[in-house]
Amino acid sequence: MIKALIVDDDPANREYLRNLLAVHPEVVVSGEAENIAQATERIGALQPDLLFLDVEMPGGTGFDLLGQLKAWPFEVIFCTGFQRYAIQAIRFSALDYLLKPVQPDELADALTRFKERHPQEDRSTVQQQFLKNLGQGDEQAMKLTLTQGDRTYFIAPRDLTHCTADDNYTELHTADGRRFISARTLKDYEDMLTPLGFLRVHRSQLVNKAKITHLDDGHVVLSNSIRVEISRRKREDVMKALGS
Repeated sequence: MIKALIVDDDPANREYLRNLLAVHPEVVVSGEAENIAQATERIGALQPDLLFLDVEMPGGTGFDLLGQLKAWPFEVIFCTGFQRYAIQAIRFSALDYLLKPVQPDELADALTRFKERHPQEDRSTVQQQFLKNLGQGDEQAMKLTLTQGDRTYFIAPRDLTHCTADDNYTELHTADGRRFISARTLKDYEDMLTPLGFLRVHRSQLVNKAKITHLDDGHVVLSNSIRVEISRRKREDVMKALGS
């Protein structure tokens, strides 16, 4: 069984989420909290496996709660309205979130990801990087949480050359030749990285504009000499973005 704690200042939101969770028999809502003080007390008393955490609450945010804890022996699924910087920090850190109003299918997907997480993942290191990302105040300074084998790496977007779709996975390539496989889609990375200067040049390719050295016969050529094809559909957009 998965013991869950819902932290949200709005009773209607808590009831709504509790009702959605009722169709997942493996999840038991063991408690609720409406502010940081209550959440801290109930985390200690209930020892949840999973925290559904509102971001914006009177008297402090969900991020403040995690900052006070410094490390937490449970998984967190953030429940929030759209706040771009906060969501970028969550995404970059490979944590999970649900936009309000929470949709049943998105909740089911988040629970599936929770159940598939490896118990030996370096949770505390990831958590600390999340808090660092959150405290940067600048999306350019955030680092992506990526794994390779049983090791976790934190990669600055500026160190990526390009990202390649592989079904529902994405290959991320760095300037020094490393390759990481992520269970996120290329569209996820497009949403994260486009504001940081990345450009979709093909349905299966996202490139770092800062790593493009020149164009050659329908391709962008990157600083490591990798050639990435520009699709016909994307050609006009790419030329415009590159000022060509």
